[in-house]
Amino acid sequence: MINDTFWIVWQKADQFRGDSRVSTWIVGIAYRCALKTLRQHGGDPLELTEQAEGGHSLVDPHAAHELQDWVSKGLGRLPAEQRMALELAYGAGHSLEEIASIMECQVSTVKARMFHARVKLRNLLPVLAGQGGARAEENEDEQSN
Repeated sequence: MINDTFWIVWQKADQFRGDSRVSTWIVGIAYRCALKTLRQHGGDPLELTEQAEGGHSLVDPHAAHELQDWVSKGLGRLPAEQRMALELAYGAGHSLEEIASIMECQVSTVKARMFHARVKLRNLLPVLAGQGGARAEENEDEQSN
C-alpha cells in the first residue's frame, strides 16, 4: 500500500493544485489506496502501528500494550470510514477540513462519522474489556442472593 501511494504521488505530482497542504494531498492518496487494499483483501482490519514513546515513562509497558491492543480491537470493529476518520484526527492530527479533503466528503460527514464511531466505541470497549453483559449478569445475581 505504501509503495502504491508513493507511486501515485510520483505519477501525479504535476497535478497537485495547491488547494491543500502537500501532506494532506498525500494522505488522501494513501487513504484511497488503503480503501482499495481493504476491498481487495476482504476488509480485514488493519493493525495500528506502534508509536515510539519519548523519554522515560512511569506507565507500566505491559499496561500500555494492553491498552493499545484493546483500542486496536475496538477500532477494528468499526466501519472503515469511521475508523479512518478517527485515526486521521487523533492519530495523525489532521483538522476536520483536512480529513474532509482526504476522504473526499463534506466536513459534516466527517463529524457524523466521528460521532458515530465514538458512540460505538463507548458501547464496545467495555464489552471488549470484559465489563459488558457478563459483568451485568454477575451484579444481578449478587443482588438477588
